[in-house]
Amino acid sequence: MPQVSGRWWRPPARLRPISERTAGILRLLWIALFVIAIAADLGGTAYVLRNTYQVRPVFERIGLDFHIQYEGDVQVGTLPDASGRQRIDTMAHIVAIDGKPIAPTALVADIVHRIEAAPGPRVAVDLRQPDGRLVRLDQLRQAGAIAPDRARDLRLAMRLGVGLIACVTLLMCALILALRRPNDPVAMLFAFAFAGMAATIDPPLQMWMGLGLAIVDDVVASSWFYLLLIAFTVFPDGIFAPRSYRWLLILGIPLAIFLSLDSVNENLQMLVGIGTLLAVLGGQLRRYRRLPRDIERQQIKYAAFGFAMGLLMITAAMIIVTLIPETGDPMVWARMTVLVLFSLGMAIIPLGLLIALTRFRLWEADTVISRSAAYAVVTLFVGAIWAASSDLVKMLVGQVMGADSQASATAVSALLAAGIFSPTQSVVLGWTRRRFGGPLDRIKGAAERLKKWGLTETPEEIATRALSLVDETIHPAAAAIAIDTARGPGLLAAGGCVSLDDSKLVERLPLADEESSVGELRLSRRSDGNRYNRNELEAVRAILPALADALRVARSRHSRDSMLQERLEEMAARLAQLEGGGAAKPA
Repeated sequence: MPQVSGRWWRPPARLRPISERTAGILRLLWIALFVIAIAADLGGTAYVLRNTYQVRPVFERIGLDFHIQYEGDVQVGTLPDASGRQRIDTMAHIVAIDGKPIAPTALVADIVHRIEAAPGPRVAVDLRQPDGRLVRLDQLRQAGAIAPDRARDLRLAMRLGVGLIACVTLLMCALILALRRPNDPVAMLFAFAFAGMAATIDPPLQMWMGLGLAIVDDVVASSWFYLLLIAFTVFPDGIFAPRSYRWLLILGIPLAIFLSLDSVNENLQMLVGIGTLLAVLGGQLRRYRRLPRDIERQQIKYAAFGFAMGLLMITAAMIIVTLIPETGDPMVWARMTVLVLFSLGMAIIPLGLLIALTRFRLWEADTVISRSAAYAVVTLFVGAIWAASSDLVKMLVGQVMGADSQASATAVSALLAAGIFSPTQSVVLGWTRRRFGGPLDRIKGAAERLKKWGLTETPEEIATRALSLVDETIHPAAAAIAIDTARGPGLLAAGGCVSLDDSKLVERLPLADEESSVGELRLSRRSDGNRYNRNELEAVRAILPALADALRVARSRHSRDSMLQERLEEMAARLAQLEGGGAAKPA
């Protein structure tokens, strides 16, 4: 509960679990938002398709191109000629059609209706350019169907494909979190935020812009930013770390409003928004360093990895926005690149958080992250080599084969990159496997160590060390080693449990070598709640014969040592009796 001290209210230091009653109310609100997000995604897809194949041809038939700005503002220009140049850049505004004025706030649907309603084969269009000059165009309406544009269809398929992948990913993550963890405040914050994100990115964003409903996008986007900010701050246990971050409960509201204001420079908003999220990530790094090597550290690894990769792609998209030219054919593909990077970034962010909150195979975090980083390094290295060698190869090939041999130069550059890719991949991934290998890699050499331990250590010490090795390899929540005795199985060593009858111990692996069985290794599920895969069980089974042999040798040696010690103690007692009897005097 919020704390009240005198006249001042202090935000809570942690978010408490959600009660059943409150969870029911939140579930209804979340379902409503989820349905709205699905409707926005479907409506946005339909809008983009209609805009491409019904609205745009109306402009193209009179030789015009158009773009819709965020507030629904329609910017118009002439279609590029054969050389890719435009007579009027797509930055002007239509002020009249056939002498009849067009309202400055007219939406694209209104303009299309006016163009279609214009009589005659020619349409007079008055444009106001950015410098204020008025230009009248007398455009001849093209009859018949517009020729197919394969490049446009490819761009549309890429845009819709990647955008819908991001939306579906966000919605699926929101659905899983809301269903599996309805009483977890952190999970529900992310569930609401992800549903809101799915309703405001591409393709729904294009629909809000075209319908002049950017205010809806602003409200939903600022809301999910606030929820995402708080969720990152209290991830994964609901505690604000550091404690000063709890004031974001209050300060985050004006921050989210600031990021949605149209009057503020977009670059400044991007800088403030990304900077705030990075500051929150810094708090997670501080939390990570203070935690023991346990589940919460693995959760932070996955979440930080997904967030960092997604934010990196979104940042790259924003940088490209500032670098692309205002007009021209390259702008089309540059905008496509921005949309693809932005959508992929939005899709990656929730995946790491979903894995972390649902505790799905958390102990694979090191392997997944390291191998992903390795592939990224290989890709960047090969890309840099290809880019650096491309111009040099073109120059050399041009001198040898002539200036018209661009295709040959490109092929040579590609072959050079391919030749570098394979050895680089082998080196980087080989190092990754050695540094962050799987269970089989980490357990290598254990058999030799067990053999040495059998000659020097007690059975109890060997069993304790073996359980430590198993814990480092497959991370069970509980484990125990049972040794066969005349009275039945006896507990030799245990971790996470106190007896062999613990209900958590669901896996039983026999400890047997070439001679016979000496006991059992009993395991619970992994500490993240997942079952063991085949590789993990094979890794453990690989050391069981060596463990059984070590226990047999140590037990035999320990038995002999115990028998020898008992004999020595008996002899010492007998000698003491004899010495005492010989010293005694007769009465």
